Amino acid sequence: MDFNRLFLSAIAAGVAITTTTPAQATELASWQFDASQNQLNFRTTSNVQPTAKLIPNPSRLVIDLPGTRLGRGTMRQSIGGVIDSVRAGQFNAQTTRLVVELAPGYTIDPQQVQFTGHTPNQWSVKLPTPVQTTASSPVQGSIAPLQVTRNGFFLHVNGEQADVAVNRSRDRKQIAITVNGIKLPQQGKQAVNRYGVESVDFQQVAASTARLILNVTPNSPDWYASASSRGLAIVPSGGMVTLREDTEISTPETIVSLPDNSHVTIPVPPPQSRPTPPAQPTPRPTSPQPRLPSNTRVMVTIDPGHGGRDPGAIGLGGLREKDVILPISQEVARILERNGVTAMLTRADDRFISLRGRTEMANRAGADLFVSIHANAVGGGRSNVNGAETFYYSTGYDLAQDIQSSIIRNTGMNNRGVKRARFYVLRNTAMPAVLVEVGFVTGRTDAARLASPAFRSQMAEAIAAGILNHIR
Repeated sequence: MDFNRLFLSAIAAGVAITTTTPAQATELASWQFDASQNQLNFRTTSNVQPTAKLIPNPSRLVIDLPGTRLGRGTMRQSIGGVIDSVRAGQFNAQTTRLVVELAPGYTIDPQQVQFTGHTPNQWSVKLPTPVQTTASSPVQGSIAPLQVTRNGFFLHVNGEQADVAVNRSRDRKQIAITVNGIKLPQQGKQAVNRYGVESVDFQQVAASTARLILNVTPNSPDWYASASSRGLAIVPSGGMVTLREDTEISTPETIVSLPDNSHVTIPVPPPQSRPTPPAQPTPRPTSPQPRLPSNTRVMVTIDPGHGGRDPGAIGLGGLREKDVILPISQEVARILERNGVTAMLTRADDRFISLRGRTEMANRAGADLFVSIHANAVGGGRSNVNGAETFYYSTGYDLAQDIQSSIIRNTGMNNRGVKRARFYVLRNTAMPAVLVEVGFVTGRTDAARLASPAFRSQMAEAIAAGILNHIR
């Protein structure tokens, strides 16, 4: 008997194991999590090659079975303890998804997750013992510790008048960030162990000059910093890729950018050779666009992305995505209400709401349209990248076109076009849905505009005009 063993490589935000899509669809015949062995067992009616990724916050192991159908609704097995539950669902028409959800505050070592293909259609997934996640140790006595974000790090100090210089040592083990114009609340060392940064030394080298020493691994990228009245944002050159649960990966061999910015290539041989279907271009959606009700009041769900503990992207001058899009979303809702449209905000203040919570809110309310509002970002210090773009998945194409056209016409922003994407909020809403990127918080031109309340009002008016044009 041949055993095909797959191992997840070390990750924090996600690494995917991928392979060739099978030529024929099959069905998930059975699955069960054996709590006594900490092992998930599953069997399909014919050959399948799993793909997998580990996703944090909350930690969960996501296993996709390409070319496989579930044949029923989502099923869940409650486990209890550090393994909360396991669920099986139909991710899309061609993929069944198994998700092992860990209890809050726990994670697993991805290097110890072991996939075993006993046969091409019978697999087991052995999980290591979950361990508690540990937050970064704060600087002793500090009132403003370094905060780990999805983009890098953020230090809460007043850096409005600060001047920043970044230098890397010749042995590439240290990165010195010298900031003129700030005073640290406390000197000392903070353990980090994230993104290839082992620790940070805080030094007040003069009355108004502070220095942060990033002790990094040799393969850590270069870092750059930007100061503002909100604080000091520290991000890696080239940015970071975070795999979310709605990410679909379909290449036989994937190079993934890890949170510590190293790159790992994971070739996964399938149990048996299968032909690879040719890639097909993404067509314009052919499904009919649903007609809006003509004799009732239209309801539009406005979804300001991120919020609460999730600041979203952090751009130039410490500009945070969540601070940009909430006032825009609130004004869009007010304009729609003034024009006889019922507007429902998924959040009206700075709070965190899950992706599932957002879509369920819209679906339960019976909304006619769903508009998610975000701001974009790009790494590598590419401040020349600017512009607005709008995404759809299926029936939202016409709505996306109306909103994007209105934004470009009314704001004069660089037109990055209308694009198809598989974002969770677009795939899991029962009405035409779009995701609007109002500009780049990392763009030299866009960041200055998005920081302006006057421009945010202009953007809100443009989005609302596009929605109203679509309704009418």
